Amino acid sequence: MAKTTAATNPGDEAQTTPATVKDDPAAEKVTLDEFCLRLSASVRRPELINGFYYVETKAGRVKDYESAFKSRFDAFVKTPV
Repeated sequence: MAKTTAATNPGDEAQTTPATVKDDPAAEKVTLDEFCLRLSASVRRPELINGFYYVETKAGRVKDYESAFKSRFDAFVKTPV
């Protein structure tokens, strides 16, 4: 299980991010559009990608780490209808 760290600077929101993502200098936030475009190269079910895009947009999550989008997409796929 990955360690999580919380923001401790005054004025920062208290949010947790996986320590492995935060420590990796190559990890950058990507837009939801960019993630879905990359995902379409490996996932051949556009209905799932479109549904995920809708849910994420409605929740206001339009920019995040790719690993966070990936984990939420995996959970979305396993959600019963």
